[in-house]
Amino acid sequence: MKLSFLCGFTLAIALLLAACGGELSNSSSDAARSIQASGAGFCTPVKGKEPQGRVVTSWKTAPGDALITHPISGLTVRQSFAPHWAGNVVRLRLSNRYSSLPVTFTNIHLAEESSPGSANMMPNTACRLAFNGQPSLTLQAGETVVSDWIAYPVEAFKRVGVSFYAPGLTPQVTRHLNANEVLYLSLPGDYSASESGSMFAPAPEGYTANFLVIEALEVLAPNNVNTVVAVGDSITDGSDSNTAFLSGQGSPLVATDQRYPNHLQRRFLQVGMPFTVANAGIGGNELLRDGWLPQFGKALLARFDADVLQTQGASHVLVMIGTNDFGNPKPGQAPTSEALIAGYKELIAKAKNAGLKIILGTIPPAEEAVTELIPVLHGTAAARVARDEANAWIRSQTMSDGVVDFERCLEDKNRKGFLAPEFNSGDNLHPNPAGYAAMADCVNLNLFERQQ
Repeated sequence: MKLSFLCGFTLAIALLLAACGGELSNSSSDAARSIQASGAGFCTPVKGKEPQGRVVTSWKTAPGDALITHPISGLTVRQSFAPHWAGNVVRLRLSNRYSSLPVTFTNIHLAEESSPGSANMMPNTACRLAFNGQPSLTLQAGETVVSDWIAYPVEAFKRVGVSFYAPGLTPQVTRHLNANEVLYLSLPGDYSASESGSMFAPAPEGYTANFLVIEALEVLAPNNVNTVVAVGDSITDGSDSNTAFLSGQGSPLVATDQRYPNHLQRRFLQVGMPFTVANAGIGGNELLRDGWLPQFGKALLARFDADVLQTQGASHVLVMIGTNDFGNPKPGQAPTSEALIAGYKELIAKAKNAGLKIILGTIPPAEEAVTELIPVLHGTAAARVARDEANAWIRSQTMSDGVVDFERCLEDKNRKGFLAPEFNSGDNLHPNPAGYAAMADCVNLNLFERQQ
């Protein structure tokens, strides 16, 4: 999405001043009965005892860092996403996990997005969320909180927007890099309740692909519904190549919900299976070591508890990780396949000790990988050998509760180790939307049937 010169100039001035001063749905009858029993209507807080029903994660992103912040002081932030599971009672999870300073927000509103990627919200759909009955919230350093339950119906893939006002200085804001959504910032002032997007403009290109503060939307669902946590790196997160960005073209992934976990959710809904898919992928993430840039997140082994085990309603985790362990440039020797396999075993033990089923995915092809302006080693001979050894172990092991062979599903049938042309986003590493859909099709849904 492009800014005109005038719009970009106006926003730049506003930022400078501020810095200085769904086509698919599912039923949720238990949640509906909970609203009726409490006498709650649209936008009404659900007070008293915890509403009856199972808490599951309808949408999720994984925080990565708080080092590169947005100048949002005195501005309204608006960001949107697609829920995966319907519900009539919801709450929003906010995180300041990686900040060393407190941050205050007020008038946090949930509304229905008028169209994908738009700053406009549908009329008469905005509800203000409360935190312990209050409209304002100060998140302490490292703190994660949830809003009060509110009667607010959401549907699968019917996109919603979250708007909030930051009244004071915001030197650090916990974020998730590469949201594949349009982040909107307003002119100075509180426009959190406004249906119109006229006072908003897309953040400058370098800031566009971030989720700020928001971590999850949780809903009350029938007791048989469970959350599948898809966790991994940029290929789980849903990244595109840098080719389009550098050429000035828009990414086909922005505000279109084409990540492989999105497509996997559509498959669950189409066959009526009671699972909601939560996306805990972080671009650049590694299994064994922290990312070589801070925004690439903590090592998966280190963040597994917070991003997987603490996800509401989690019953299964689908893991695909390892390409960056072998391919990201950083000081020291890259880990061996034996070290990565030891990490997989530790993940399996963590999941099973917590009572979760764990499914391992093979590492996708990455021959001749190139992400412009960023040196990568994914396609080197050493990385190829290590990837092949790790994938061979994943296919043969019996420790996990199943395997998804993403490599074979995405590989060029005529060139071993290469992404198939029809699935290649352009950098020989990240799939395009068709490739992400193919990844979801590669998942055997029988892996999620209840095991007696």
